[in-house]
Amino acid sequence: MSLLLPVDDNGNPMQVLGFARDGTQKLTVADSSVRTSTALSDDIQVITLIATGPCRFAIGDAAVIADLASSPFLYPGIYVDVPLRRSERHVAFIAEAEDCVAYVIGRN
Repeated sequence: MSLLLPVDDNGNPMQVLGFARDGTQKLTVADSSVRTSTALSDDIQVITLIATGPCRFAIGDAAVIADLASSPFLYPGIYVDVPLRRSERHVAFIAEAEDCVAYVIGRN
């Protein structure tokens, strides 16, 4: 039996990653930067981000800080997949307006 992988917009097959066991972190996001307290495990290759409200995010080491002026925008209710580099084990968020909840979902 063959396995048909999903394809991207160019018709190229995409590998599918599973959800990492105990790989989801939930953060309350407010008007000052908050980051994941636990580093993402080394076997996590991609993270999926989603938030309940508009916010900004940054990915980096244990000192990463999200910034309202320069960090990427995360639109509420939209899942965003982000590949991780070797030193990127933390995610920081800051709320664009009202407080919200953000989820970092590890994939491997």
